[in-house]
Amino acid sequence: MGKRKRRARARNQDAALPAAVDRARSTHAGDTPARADAAGTRWRRNLTTLAVIAVVVAAFAGLMVGQIKPSSGSLTASAEPARGKQLYDQYCVACHGVEGRGQPGWQLQPRGAPPLDSSAHAWHHEDAQLLTMILDKPAPDSLMPAWRGVLSRDDALHIVAYMKSLWTPHIRANCQGAKHMNCMSHQ
Repeated sequence: MGKRKRRARARNQDAALPAAVDRARSTHAGDTPARADAAGTRWRRNLTTLAVIAVVVAAFAGLMVGQIKPSSGSLTASAEPARGKQLYDQYCVACHGVEGRGQPGWQLQPRGAPPLDSSAHAWHHEDAQLLTMILDKPAPDSLMPAWRGVLSRDDALHIVAYMKSLWTPHIRANCQGAKHMNCMSHQ
């Protein structure tokens, strides 16, 4: 074989090597170049869809956080949280704190005023129990006065509606009262 033929054969073999490697890679991956492009397009389309869903969920969650109207199945369904805040600020804030944050160090004090937001246990009680605690005292030895005669039942319901507006949306929707044991890890 002549020198020219050997050089031509070597050039052909060198040129064939990258093509063979590319074929082996696409065969190994189970995809042809067209399939690989289609898979990339699907992946980008799925990623775009997930991004759109995430934005919609985030927007919905933002609306829900601003939503403080109680559920229709509760005693506070027709109560007004804004009116409850006015009453809370007048009668309750001195002990239970701004936005229901509770008396500082309340756990260390005998009968300290607990938080009424999601951080303590107010959401463990049904509306009727919260109403009774407001109107008739939570316990005989409680420092909290009975507000019956000062506040009407409707006033107390407005205060309960305001308290519930301080709870996280998850707790407000899923955890009040008897359901609270299912939600202990979501505090």
